[in-house]
Amino acid sequence: MSDVVVIAGHGGYVPLYRIDRADVAEQHGGRGSGESAVPGRDENHVTMASEAAETALARADLDGGALGAVVSASVTDPFAEHGVAAHVAYRLGATGDVRTGDFRATGRAATDALAFARDFVAARGDPALLVAADVMPVEQGHDDEAYSGAGAGALVLAPGDAVDGPDGTHPDGTHPDGTDPVGTVAGTGAETTGFVERHRLHGEAATSGDGKFEGEAGFGPAVEAAAGRALAAAGIEAPDRVVVAAHDARMASGAASEFPDATHDSTFDGVGYAGAATFALDLAHSLESAAAGETVLAAAYGPGGADAVAVEVAAPRTDPGPSVAELLDSKEYVPYATHVANRERFDYEGVTVA
Repeated sequence: MSDVVVIAGHGGYVPLYRIDRADVAEQHGGRGSGESAVPGRDENHVTMASEAAETALARADLDGGALGAVVSASVTDPFAEHGVAAHVAYRLGATGDVRTGDFRATGRAATDALAFARDFVAARGDPALLVAADVMPVEQGHDDEAYSGAGAGALVLAPGDAVDGPDGTHPDGTHPDGTDPVGTVAGTGAETTGFVERHRLHGEAATSGDGKFEGEAGFGPAVEAAAGRALAAAGIEAPDRVVVAAHDARMASGAASEFPDATHDSTFDGVGYAGAATFALDLAHSLESAAAGETVLAAAYGPGGADAVAVEVAAPRTDPGPSVAELLDSKEYVPYATHVANRERFDYEGVTVA
């Protein structure tokens, strides 16, 4: 069994609807630039995660029955008992002896899920699917309102010596047509600190506290340490591309600027902050944009610390399925009222429904 784990497929999902941040600023004063994704009334965590997952599986040339595990990540999954992973697995046909798990409560939930999936693949030799989906809540007039996004991302991890597809086992991690996997997970790193400046209750806007203090005492040291460990484990001095998932775009840009020769891949200007989904969506976007032979450093920060993964890109793919760039370009603007209404949980005969 191989200790090498590859990314066999990836995919993203961005809702069609967008709110111009200038329209949000107009309601409460101030200025705004860029736009944020707004879910449709019929879009939720499971539907968005499934869209991203179907693209990732198609690019990996796998069907759901080949998966050994499905894990999800979210900071806004509204269910106390229900989850996302098992329902996505069922929709994809990944039933029976399939491990499922839901990771929550921090922006680094997607990287927590990735670490589990990588260890599972290395130990069991079966492919694993990671999905991350979020719909960030809004509070009218809150500082985060204009940047509250929605979206999903998915990654298929597989053993480096075999990808089990519908047509059997394919040596060397290749697809049936002989192409290479998207990339190799060359190194990971973590920095768990217990620093929890940002906090939020279900359905409510976040309380971030002192942003400068968080940047200096929480975000900065955690991301630097996690990134350093991932790069060292991969034997990479400086990456070609950087992804930094964080609730504050300025923090993310500042961390990316530590690698001045690297391209900073981010969907923030077109999606906003989409919680745990930001990491998976931005990494999918980066892998679609990379060239063979490039390296990607992807980090995620949230309450409790930061994680990072270094990926050596082999054969980037944008087909089948829509690329993240195409999803960003395909959009329809909605008024402020729709931006607010489409994120509300509604009551039906006294029962609150997500």
